[in-house]
Order: sequence, then structure tokens, then C-alpha cells
Amino acid sequence: MVSQVWPLLAFLGFFLATALAYLARSGDQVPTEMAWGLFEPAALGLTASFALHESAHAIALKRIHSVTHIAMDRAAWRTSVIPEGTMTARQMAGVALVGPGSCVVVGALIWLSDLDRPLAWWYLAHAVFLLPVFGDGRALRHSLRMARKQPCGEDTSPRAPKAPAP
Repeated sequence: MVSQVWPLLAFLGFFLATALAYLARSGDQVPTEMAWGLFEPAALGLTASFALHESAHAIALKRIHSVTHIAMDRAAWRTSVIPEGTMTARQMAGVALVGPGSCVVVGALIWLSDLDRPLAWWYLAHAVFLLPVFGDGRALRHSLRMARKQPCGEDTSPRAPKAPAP
């Protein structure tokens, strides 16, 4: 994820550093507040929330012994993890839920602690990725359909489907 947005983060980091230097020299806080107002949602909202989302998928997949390899797929507007191996319907559902779920938990903690409500929304918004139009939602729907067809704990999939993507 960071590899896709590094130009934005570099520009905003330079802008913030310049504003901080100006603050130290002049005492004027306005440019620093403006720079932080742009940097915070880009770095802590957008980048950190998606890094958490995809990392949670990867950690969950590493715990599944029948998943033999985990690859990262990066495109212009998305990053996703792709497992190789087999998974049960229950494992697929767990992996699909853990990405958005981890972000929702962090968002709820930020919200409840009243630290930064706008930042909390960046994390809470990950719940939308459970809708079937997104990768996590499609994987969850597929796993629920598979669960209806297979006995508990039995793995009938020849290969694990693509991991949920944001």
C-alpha cells in the first residue's frame, strides 16, 4: 500500500516539514495546521488503515497450515493478498472478516476514546468492504455458499480462492 501512495506521502511530508520549519522561524502555526490537516488523513487514515486491513488478512492466512504461499497483488487502486493452498469455508469466512474487522475495532477504539473522530471514520468505513461488490464481501458470500454444501470442517476446494481485496 505504501508503495502506491509514497509520492503523496512524500509531498505531504515535505509540506509538513516545511511548515514546521516556518513555525520554528516565525511562530505562525497556520501553515503547520494546514499541512497536518492534509498529512493526517493521508498517512494515518488512508495508508495506515489499509496496511492494517491487509496485514490482518496476511496474519490470518499464516495461521492456516493448508495455505502454502501468500502473495501480494498491487494494482493502481488496490492492494490485496492472494493465498495459495486450500481453505475450508469457515477459514475463508474468517480471513474475509478479519481485514475489515480489525479496522472497525481500531476505529471504534479511536471513536470511543474521543481521540480523533474524523480519523476513526477512516477505519470504521472498512465495514463497507464486506458488501458483495468488494473482494472481502465476495469471499464471505462464497464461503457461506460453500458452508451450506460441505460438512463441518471438510475442505472440498481444490485451491483457495483469491483473498478478499479492499
